Amino acid sequence: MLKRNAVVVGAGLVGVTLLAGCSSSDASGTSPVAATSTSTSGPSSPEAAQERAVPEQVIACQPGMVDTFLTVDDVPTWPGPPPSDFMEPKYPSGLCGILTGSEVEVAYEAAVKHPAALLEEGRVENGEGLSDTNDALWAVEGVVTWLVVEPQW
Repeated sequence: MLKRNAVVVGAGLVGVTLLAGCSSSDASGTSPVAATSTSTSGPSSPEAAQERAVPEQVIACQPGMVDTFLTVDDVPTWPGPPPSDFMEPKYPSGLCGILTGSEVEVAYEAAVKHPAALLEEGRVENGEGLSDTNDALWAVEGVVTWLVVEPQW
């Protein structure tokens, strides 16, 4: 009986040692579980929107007119001011304008949720063609309009 108790106690000590070794911190001071854990909030969650940096201003452009079978009910509503209030002709990009202040966050967040409308910085200024962004359609004052947003960091 004494031999059997010694084996049970010995096995228990090995198990405790293994558990302690698995739960110890790595060299950085964080546990392996904490270092590899990921957030379950996606890029469109409210938490991600609060953490996402907002550019100082955005350039919004209307590369051209669009002929589509889509209706205003099929596309997201443009959240910013009417393009006619801030856009001017800019060759070769069509109409462009700069949004600042509170309008920046509204337009930028909308473009993040509608990624076809989000451009890399410098694309408009470099005169790059915007024809590959023609999925960036919005409902603006009852009309389907092609608008893209370029953040200015």
